Amino acid sequence: MSNVGCINSEAEMQKFVEITRKDSGFDKENSWYSVCEKERIPYITIKARSKLAIVQWDYMTYPPNIDKALFAMHKSIKVKVSAIYDRYASKESRLSVGPGVISFWNLELPDAREAASELYDLISEAASIAMASPQTES
Repeated sequence: MSNVGCINSEAEMQKFVEITRKDSGFDKENSWYSVCEKERIPYITIKARSKLAIVQWDYMTYPPNIDKALFAMHKSIKVKVSAIYDRYASKESRLSVGPGVISFWNLELPDAREAASELYDLISEAASIAMASPQTES
């Protein structure tokens, strides 16, 4: 079983890291954070606990100018995140959407992988728009 995710067969790029109980410490998470920061890609993790998992995106790998632009898009991002959540949620699931952190709680593991991939695509698109925007230039 792979601990890294690329659900999309179009590209062989990693979209998230999957952390299980077998992963001790924070080495895997820290390593993924470094990749995301260097590549300016969404920092998405899946924390797997037996059958259920938590999917989380955190803005902290983006520079402040991109953070600001993403925060300005919060309303539209939240609508799209809710649609992703609705596709994969069960009655045990929970959603938390803040301007800099998005969490899907208690998704079935296969659904968590799909949701993480879709969340990556959504945040990547929003960040690309933010980076292309004149007001976010440094």
